[in-house]
Amino acid sequence: MATLDEDDFSLIHALQIRPRASWTDLAAALGTSPSTLSRRWERLRGDGSAWVIGHPRARGRYGAGLAIAEISCTGGRARSLAQELAEWPMIITIEEAARDYGLIVTAVGLGPGDMPKLLLDDLSALPGVLGVRAHHVARLHVDASSWRVGGLDQERARAVARIPDHGDAGSTPSTPINPWAEPYAALTQALIRNGRSSAADIARQTGRPLSTTRRQLGQLLASDALTFRCEVAQGLTPLPIVVQTWCQVPFSSVTDCVDRLRTTPGVRQVVGLPGPTNLLISTWTRSVESAMLLHEHLERDLAPLEVVESAIVLRQIKRLGWRLDELGRSTGTLVPYSPGSDDVRAPEAG
Repeated sequence: MATLDEDDFSLIHALQIRPRASWTDLAAALGTSPSTLSRRWERLRGDGSAWVIGHPRARGRYGAGLAIAEISCTGGRARSLAQELAEWPMIITIEEAARDYGLIVTAVGLGPGDMPKLLLDDLSALPGVLGVRAHHVARLHVDASSWRVGGLDQERARAVARIPDHGDAGSTPSTPINPWAEPYAALTQALIRNGRSSAADIARQTGRPLSTTRRQLGQLLASDALTFRCEVAQGLTPLPIVVQTWCQVPFSSVTDCVDRLRTTPGVRQVVGLPGPTNLLISTWTRSVESAMLLHEHLERDLAPLEVVESAIVLRQIKRLGWRLDELGRSTGTLVPYSPGSDDVRAPEAG
């Protein structure tokens, strides 16, 4: 079985802190050579063990709208339905759990009519679908880009954090940038495919002059319209169990609960949802027993938080557009999402 060693985890952790840092800067922080890091990364990325993605933020004037849908289907249909949905650009993440509503998908919509059509019409019309429970994402309290694999000690992690963020970015634009509008759309697509793409890489892919590409890339990065994260194949980590936990929290206590969740080991993402079940917590844990202990911790130590339902994810099919194998490695197949059909601009986020 494929494994990752300590040096692999150290590099992945460093890239989770500074996904676009140069090999020279990272080598100085980690006490190694740029060529060693470059070769190691090419191996990790080449076999799908780790990869860096840039994606538009789910907030702001041009942020994408997100929704989470739980899908119930007839017996034996879940696997084939998941494979079918994996080809849909709007469905960016797919997980399968052993429960009635066993498919848990994350959808992105950029045009005003994208999300209603998907949630109300397209999903329920699929053969074998018995029901769809949809939740619009009101707020991304904790983003998975802040999660760390734990491969660095505190001293090394602080050294990496001192590397300037997005060193190739220029001055901050005076107006917000829409990453889906020209001249930035092609750059955005390139960074979705490879978040570490340089201006030279993108210039070659797009056929644009290097000087023009460098300027546009600097403007895009400085605008903070994109967020970057280094992904890792979960099956190669010491945390192979994914747990999705739906919680109910009095609105007056949400901020305090989220603050405490930020320091809870294993918490990867916390999403705010409208309605009585208003918090969805995603965690990576070592075992089913660890998942049970986390459940106890949430209800005991984060009161008045109440766990409504939890699900152990048995299979991840797609993550942020990338198709995954049985170990959670990238297969190299990306189904990228693109600007909404209604308009190149996304609606203003609330």
